[in-house]
Amino acid sequence: MKKSPKNHRRISDIWWFALVATAVKLLLIPAYRSTDFEVHRHWLALTHSLPLSRWYSDTTSPWTLDYPPFFAYFEKFLSFFASLVDPTMTHLHKGINYASPRAILFQRLSVIFSDVLLIYSTRKLSKDFKGTGKFLMWALIIWSPGLFIVDHLHFQYNGFMLGMLLLSLSYLEEGRDVMGGFVFAVLLCFKHLFAVAAPVYFVYLFRHYCRGGFVKGSGRLVVMGSVVLAVFAAAYGPFAYYGQIQQVFRRMFPFGRGLCHAYWAPNFWVFYIILDKLLAFLFAKLGFNIQAPTASFTGGLVGDSSPFAVLPTITPLITFITVLLAISPCLIKIWRDPQPSMVTRWVAYAYTCGFLFGWHVHEKASLHFVVPLSIIALKSAEDAKHYFFLSIVSCYSLFPLLFEAQEYPIKVSLLLLHAVLMWFGFSSHFSKSKAGKASSSVLGKDDKFRSPNADRDVKFVLGCLPSQLRKPEPVEAKVTSLGASLVLQAAKESSSITTAAAPESVEGNTSESSEVLGIEAAKESSEVLGIVSAKSKQSRPEKVGIKEQGEVKIPGDIFKVSSLKTFRNHWE
Repeated sequence: MKKSPKNHRRISDIWWFALVATAVKLLLIPAYRSTDFEVHRHWLALTHSLPLSRWYSDTTSPWTLDYPPFFAYFEKFLSFFASLVDPTMTHLHKGINYASPRAILFQRLSVIFSDVLLIYSTRKLSKDFKGTGKFLMWALIIWSPGLFIVDHLHFQYNGFMLGMLLLSLSYLEEGRDVMGGFVFAVLLCFKHLFAVAAPVYFVYLFRHYCRGGFVKGSGRLVVMGSVVLAVFAAAYGPFAYYGQIQQVFRRMFPFGRGLCHAYWAPNFWVFYIILDKLLAFLFAKLGFNIQAPTASFTGGLVGDSSPFAVLPTITPLITFITVLLAISPCLIKIWRDPQPSMVTRWVAYAYTCGFLFGWHVHEKASLHFVVPLSIIALKSAEDAKHYFFLSIVSCYSLFPLLFEAQEYPIKVSLLLLHAVLMWFGFSSHFSKSKAGKASSSVLGKDDKFRSPNADRDVKFVLGCLPSQLRKPEPVEAKVTSLGASLVLQAAKESSSITTAAAPESVEGNTSESSEVLGIEAAKESSEVLGIVSAKSKQSRPEKVGIKEQGEVKIPGDIFKVSSLKTFRNHWE
């Protein structure tokens, strides 16, 4: 009963973030919308007007249905409400290029309401974070400028599907592998472009869930396989029944669209194409008979892509192999040590590889790794630095989607506000993390003499060298930090010495003697630290420790020789 107020306050906190985001989204309703608005309106009409057997074969509009079946079912569900709001928008022929105020309002609101899943998943992932870290995670995800630009201006449902991805990752981090695999399978049936992370999921679930011996592991493999197959059967089964399965896959994988998307994503193949054009131009100037490609390497509609002039032509198979090779180091690491705490990082890495080397990559695909990286960014200042640059580049690469003049202040303001939020948020988060960890650190069994700030004794500073991130501790702070561990060890060792020396007949006095000797050890150790600290303030040598301070005497039976060696080795 005592936990309910905290849970209630936590839920209300995140909903304040959601309300602010919703207010901004409502203000963007009359703003620019792309052809994707008409694409999704047509899918509403298509699923509402035609039987399921014709969904993937209809050619009434050039914007044919090319998403997996679960998204088609989602459009069918929305079409029931759309027909009540404005029947014309769900009419297959009369609704072409239809954009009444009610139709615009309905479709914009459908995206806003679908973001509820993203909010829920974010809250679920942030339950282990406290204070600034929790609020910063909410802000980075719910207030993501990329989602504002792509979903609520350009028009798509990326927030809804990224919510499913984060929900799957939260289940995996909790150790609920079956639920994590189930949600990811559902996500693949909503948007197949998320399949880039499928190898990561497969290796992780096989090594982490399907373990425990041959019998137990085989049983778990059957359970996981049954869950995934059931999801795909529910999605593709009806189309297989009508003999449409080949048509469905033909629509989902239109390889004739070209190597790059119409709005070029900043990936490896862009530089490959630029190099080919430069070589063609150079060879033509040198007198070689090189015919430069006249067509574009990009396209939004299905068609024959242009060949390369000099460099080898890139095919979908080459990009597929390249992506697998790029992911393979991550897969090897997962195979060796499948850690739930690392799964979000691995999935983000897989989507980064897909973005860099995939076929016909959309610039919007950067959201697939930027949003999960916002969770990783809170774990260390180095991760925060990488996220800072990647999120800014990702957001900037989305600017061509909004090419009208009236949207320019909006996209620039979103990017600048995001950068300012990251700067102050990360600076505050890591400064508090350092102070909190220094004040409440407890020495572990295996790292007695390790600095309690070893993991986060860094500040969020933008620079080229990693060493610039690390703030050197004052000599006094190092002596005090290490001395505290020596005091604790002295008390423990003196207590154990007293216990071993006490006769059985006076066993009752052992604890009292231990406490007295432990207190004496602490006092004498404190005197030692005082002498060292005083000398360090006067001379400030580069290395301060027992080895340099030869006149300092350590009480004889309090510290063992091994402890002194460890102290000396650590200090050197």
